[in-house]
Amino acid sequence: MSTEYTQRVTIAVPELLTSPANELALCLGESGADDQTFIGANYQDADGNLYSVASTVARPIFAEMAGQPLEAPDYAPNVDLNAAGKAQSLLQINCGIAGPKIIAVILGSNSDSAQDHITALGLTKVAEPETGT
Repeated sequence: MSTEYTQRVTIAVPELLTSPANELALCLGESGADDQTFIGANYQDADGNLYSVASTVARPIFAEMAGQPLEAPDYAPNVDLNAAGKAQSLLQINCGIAGPKIIAVILGSNSDSAQDHITALGLTKVAEPETGT
């Protein structure tokens, strides 16, 4: 059995850009719930900048769609196209590590490990605070 979702996309969004990134996710995604793609800044770079990270499988057309003029999809007619456009202008696909002024994307095979993509972006999980008992 084959799938049309032959790629893995992992996206690192700086904490302050999660709102416009969620608007872009609405435009490029497949449902009205895509406005909740980037929640919580649970990853950090070597300088301590925080990021929200999402990783999922995608169709081969993802990179092409990410570079096209944005339109409101039927399931989200009120998407903020200006905010989505701001996020779109900050996308850098397969260009290296995450940074506080870019939305870094790793695009690879659907068999790739999300954790390998996150490592390639130069990010690590934020340590959970220890709780005393």
